[in-house]
Amino acid sequence: MFWILVLLLSGLTPAISQVTGAVDLSFSDEAGETSVQKESYSRRFLPGRIRGLKAEQEMLRKQISALPQHTPKPLSDRRGYHSVPIEIPSDDVQRIDIQFAFHSKLDSIALMPALVAADTGLESYAFPKRFKIEVLENRGVWIGGDPGRWEERPDEAEWVEVVNWMNRDFPDPGPYPVFFECSGQKVYQVRISFPKGSAASMGDFHALGELYLFRRDMKERMSDNMMGWGADVKVNASNSLSKPPLWDVQYLKDGFAGLGLPLSEEIAAVDDLMIYWDDGEPCAPVEIMLDLGEVRQVGGLHIWPAEAPHGMEVPLFGFPGKVKVEFSADRNFKEVRMAEVSNARQQMYRDNLLIMATRAYEARYVRVTLDDFTMYQNRKILGLGEIRVGEYNTVWSTGCAISGTGLPEWALDQLPRLVDGFSRGRRILSESERIKGLAMRRPLDMRLKEVERELVLAENAWRVLQLRLSIAGGVLLLLVLFLVWRSQQRKRKKELSTLRQRITRDLHDDVGSSLGGISLMSTKLETMAVNQTVKEELGGLALMAREACSSLREVVWLTDQEVILLPALLEKMMERAQRTLYGMDLTVDIGSNIPEVEVGWNVKRHLIMFFREAIHNCARHSNADRAEISVCADNVELQISIRDYGCGFDPAEKNKGWGLESMKKRGEELGGDVSLISALGEGTSVILRVPLSKLSKEPAKAYKTSN
Repeated sequence: MFWILVLLLSGLTPAISQVTGAVDLSFSDEAGETSVQKESYSRRFLPGRIRGLKAEQEMLRKQISALPQHTPKPLSDRRGYHSVPIEIPSDDVQRIDIQFAFHSKLDSIALMPALVAADTGLESYAFPKRFKIEVLENRGVWIGGDPGRWEERPDEAEWVEVVNWMNRDFPDPGPYPVFFECSGQKVYQVRISFPKGSAASMGDFHALGELYLFRRDMKERMSDNMMGWGADVKVNASNSLSKPPLWDVQYLKDGFAGLGLPLSEEIAAVDDLMIYWDDGEPCAPVEIMLDLGEVRQVGGLHIWPAEAPHGMEVPLFGFPGKVKVEFSADRNFKEVRMAEVSNARQQMYRDNLLIMATRAYEARYVRVTLDDFTMYQNRKILGLGEIRVGEYNTVWSTGCAISGTGLPEWALDQLPRLVDGFSRGRRILSESERIKGLAMRRPLDMRLKEVERELVLAENAWRVLQLRLSIAGGVLLLLVLFLVWRSQQRKRKKELSTLRQRITRDLHDDVGSSLGGISLMSTKLETMAVNQTVKEELGGLALMAREACSSLREVVWLTDQEVILLPALLEKMMERAQRTLYGMDLTVDIGSNIPEVEVGWNVKRHLIMFFREAIHNCARHSNADRAEISVCADNVELQISIRDYGCGFDPAEKNKGWGLESMKKRGEELGGDVSLISALGEGTSVILRVPLSKLSKEPAKAYKTSN
């Protein structure tokens, strides 16, 4: 049972070792700019380990909740830029060139991998392992005076290296954008270079899903993506694979990267606008008016689709087919600038935004007219998530006054949902905020997956440990109970042994002395008796007393012995002979070669009873005054011989009183044989031969006798 307990406890080592040991929690973004706290876990007990992992899991989830939502999906078309595979070695450097029709401050650069579906989820496709990014900066010159000014000199622009991964492999970013910060200087051009084609790079190619160049505004803050400025940004690439609608270098600036809508991870208790009409309604288009509070420069308007109810995967649920937007500085719309989309649902790429760009229109009031509604359960519906009016990264419409016509009376209270800054229950993010946030999220997501994996291992190991500890505890309890029981048994056995020894000694001291007294008195009376019959009876009584006394001594001796060896047994048998044959000339010869073998219980009983019968016959029936007892042994058998020089008898005559049949049967039970030699007037010899191999074995059956 002890070894069972040891095996149970030793079996815990593999389970515990999976979730303990040194764990490096260091992470950095692709440019080595940011890092997550590094912590080292030493071996510790599982409950503490689980608590630590759960605390870290909660901390990571809290940090991730403040970052953008990450729900990437592979694109079926417009995937991005793809290079031509290298067929022959070349000294030409492959490049992607981005040239501006203007110069502006460059805050940061982000590269979005092209995404493909894999067995384990999404992964990046052919993201370049080695590359460098350079920008053509206009340093300019500070002109003194009052007031001073900064004079730009395009002819003095120079190339400045932002990132260089040409000498080592860039880590695979997975389905996350890669973000690099820049100096904030004004630039005219951005260049991404890739290594020359060598013999070792035959068949190599690379791909990018989207390119982001974020502007730095006048307040030195990261602003909008300049790649979305249309024809003012030209993109060219050497060795570009052009296979529309899948791959083309121009897809680097189309705004489609498979990242879904720019929303935060944290969920808020806000709903999208969702309106339905009864049969025959609406009779006229719906008009929604936004009051920006003052005249603003409006660079564009974004209309967000609503989320389908009940978690249905239905894109553009309730989005209208016709959208007309009017901008005016006065409420009566006397001077109007207008933009109209007659096939809005077809112009929106999947479940994305409807983006209507303008040229910095001066406007305070924005009127959005919606028509061509879809049907759901035989009713017309209108679903919108948000209407955002702004310029670059600045949004003018959040929280502004909003009104509408053509809507059911009960639906007017839903209009503020269109300017609350939330859609689909999440906060709307700017593009720059989302891309930078996703780059920051990558190491947190990676660590969270690792923590959750370790937590599952730790919890499984703890459950196994608890189960095994329960089993071990049960085994230990059983072991303790067994040991207590054994202790009680031994104590009781010892007490019984002590009691038995006390009883036998009391019998020996009391009954033995009484029997001895009877024997002496009978012998004395025998010598004094005159009548022959009385004399014989007193002799028999003395013999019975001596035999009883010998039997009592044997009982006491056997009670004290746990193991009985053959020489000691023979010695006790000879003592019986001397007591029983009291007054007879007795010669005892025990050989020196008697083996020290342990005698079995029933073998001992048969030997003693056989010997007692033979001695009894000698004392009662032989009328001898002389007897001889000899014991010898060789390598095979033990021989016990008892001879008297008495009257003898005729063996052919049956004499039940002598117990001859009993002695023969006991010899057979011992696996040996009994020889009886006797003749009238010549005495009697009884010889028992027993194989030595039978002395330690219990007979197949215990012979029962009345003697």
